[in-house]
Amino acid sequence: MHDCLIDGEISNLVPVTDRGFLYGHGVFETIACKSGNPVFWDLHLERLAAGCKRLGLQMPDKTTLLSDLQTVCAGKLISVVRICLTAGDSEHGYSLTSPAVGRRIISCQPWPEAVELPRLKGIEMPIADYRLVHNRTLAAIKHSNRLEQVIAATEPVVLNAGEGLLLDHGGFVISAVSANIFLAFGEQLITPRLDRCGVHGVTRAALLQEFGFRCEKRRVTQELLSEADEVFICNSIRGIWPVTKIADWEFDIGPVTRQLQDWLALQSPLLARPA
Repeated sequence: MHDCLIDGEISNLVPVTDRGFLYGHGVFETIACKSGNPVFWDLHLERLAAGCKRLGLQMPDKTTLLSDLQTVCAGKLISVVRICLTAGDSEHGYSLTSPAVGRRIISCQPWPEAVELPRLKGIEMPIADYRLVHNRTLAAIKHSNRLEQVIAATEPVVLNAGEGLLLDHGGFVISAVSANIFLAFGEQLITPRLDRCGVHGVTRAALLQEFGFRCEKRRVTQELLSEADEVFICNSIRGIWPVTKIADWEFDIGPVTRQLQDWLALQSPLLARPA
């Protein structure tokens, strides 16, 4: 069993010249795995490839990535695998005078047991003080520079709650710190547009792929959020967490949220809520 591979070799040491370390010049995926089988593998690969294209990185062959993934989580029933692709070793300064050679880092971590109970009971979230910056070049991809999320996550009120709502500089709702957000109005769904900031999550992509006919992507104001019947957040490890309160607004855990949780559980038992 090997917990980490770097370019296919057993190692957990990255050179200090790596551009991912120096500048955050890379992309990554966090993937739920059961017995070596990655959940929503094709969607993770799709986002990884999109991020590589945006940042000028080499996208490894998917067979190589899957082989590395299955090696690092061999013998583990459930685990979290992180794939990180960087631009490799740096020359002097920010620019690259030749194409990036690239480096792939595949690591395995234990499954976090604390993700299940909030799927049943829901969570309360404060609104983070930090406001996301608009950057259309980096919007939607999961690049390696997560300083905005780090700053928001370490605000005392967010740290105490375990999660928080992120707004942009215009005051529009974008996401949770570590998850995407959906609003339900009856049977209809709304999720924020992510063309200016935020991360296009894989679970969000899966839900849009299946339920896009009843979901609108739009600018979400705080007023619209306050009027929602149901609110939930989602990511690749947590699955779907209902939200029962944001600031002073309270929400029911309703039938739409439960329906989508049931659908997600059919895609993988790792994402099911407790009985």
